[in-house]
Amino acid sequence: MSRDLTKEEQTEFAKMYGAGLACGSCGNNDVSVKIWEKFGSDAAQVGGDIGPSGIIGAIVACDLCDNAETIDRGRLLKAG
Repeated sequence: MSRDLTKEEQTEFAKMYGAGLACGSCGNNDVSVKIWEKFGSDAAQVGGDIGPSGIIGAIVACDLCDNAETIDRGRLLKAG
């Protein structure tokens, strides 16, 4: 299951993984961050664990252009 992070969670996500506050292509600050939670974690709920132990992947998508960045499991684990 997946969900979009709130703006507050996006700030925390950016601190953890270095992504999520602006589009890497056009610089737009309006992005959506969608996460996929790890089975058994509480990441599906707002305020849940969005660290490497809580999610298995994420996408940061620009709300203005077609750019999107994938944050795969390997990258999550390196950041953690």
